[in-house]
Amino acid sequence: MSDDFLAQSRDKWRELPAGSETLGRTFSSELLALDMAELMKRWERMNETARAPDDRGWFHRLYAEAFAGKRVVEVGSGFGIDGIHFLKHGAAWTFSDLVADNLALVRRVVDHLGLGARASYLHVQEQHSFAALSGAFDAIWAIGSLHHAPFDIARAESLDLLRHLAPGGRWIELTYPHERWLREGALPFSEFGKRTDGERTPWAEWYDLQKVKRRLFPARTSTVLDFTFGGGNFGWIDLVVEDGPDAAVRATAQAVEARSIDLAGQPAESIEGTLKWQGRQLNAACPPHLWWYCGRLDLRSCVATLGERPAGLSCANDLEIAVDSGSVGLVLTDDGYDDFLGRERIVDARPQPWRVTLTTTDADATPARLLVRNVAANVASRARILSASVRFAS
Repeated sequence: MSDDFLAQSRDKWRELPAGSETLGRTFSSELLALDMAELMKRWERMNETARAPDDRGWFHRLYAEAFAGKRVVEVGSGFGIDGIHFLKHGAAWTFSDLVADNLALVRRVVDHLGLGARASYLHVQEQHSFAALSGAFDAIWAIGSLHHAPFDIARAESLDLLRHLAPGGRWIELTYPHERWLREGALPFSEFGKRTDGERTPWAEWYDLQKVKRRLFPARTSTVLDFTFGGGNFGWIDLVVEDGPDAAVRATAQAVEARSIDLAGQPAESIEGTLKWQGRQLNAACPPHLWWYCGRLDLRSCVATLGERPAGLSCANDLEIAVDSGSVGLVLTDDGYDDFLGRERIVDARPQPWRVTLTTTDADATPARLLVRNVAANVASRARILSASVRFAS
């Protein structure tokens, strides 16, 4: 983490939402200057507002019992709204933050509430501060924090955190979705942050499930939850980390992660509709019947070009697809038309393209084809696959 970016981030995140956006934002230094009675009056008001069911209340209820008796480290604890709630319900909580005043404020409230015995604190002073954590944690709680750093910085921090996460531990993260980034102008990340969090914000980067998984690679994960909420402004990703990146896998991870084969020009077979290349774009014209097959794309030679697959990794097919009318289904198959190897992804017509990643249910399966079919009754769906590639994935 460069000293300049760290300084910009520290200057920005000493100012935080005062519980929720309905109360605006405030500086932790201003709250620290208050006497204890006035501080708790302000903090309780922020806490009450933040815990509304359509704000933080739903996930406070969802995880309170699950975290009881567990060790959790929070990335970017801010004013401690989440961590203090879970401390009250029996968790052992490590608050971490870039800003010393934020942590001082949280410690003051925690001690006043008599919860200090199960609380600890980590001041994030540089990129590898999380390496200083001790012991194994049951969960990582990163609610709106890691997406405010460039991917490479967030990846380095994530790998340090993963080394302290017990096998089977949870990785829970709030993100800004790709769809929000598109909706708000597809700005450079240095400008997107200003749009989402104010003028002094140095960075905000969109994430979807697969991008989070790539940041955690080569740790093996399985998905518990993946959805958007808050009118599409926020994404919620909850993963079980089956095991962290051991030394043998880490040694080859960088080369494996970068290996991706473009599918442009691969053989396309029309079935009951039309599937054909136009330059680097694959056009799909479906028949107007529900579940009828449009066509399929041959993946075999490109999957073979990826080379030997490391143990524990699956094959993934990344697509950018524009659906102009109706709805289309996308699924990986074996050689047979009905030999589905994973879950079908259904995408509907909308102005912006979709980002879709398909994987096999069985990590050891090798996909042979990408099948495209119509999933809208009485509509001849139309779609354009703008880019497609295959890679290994955790």
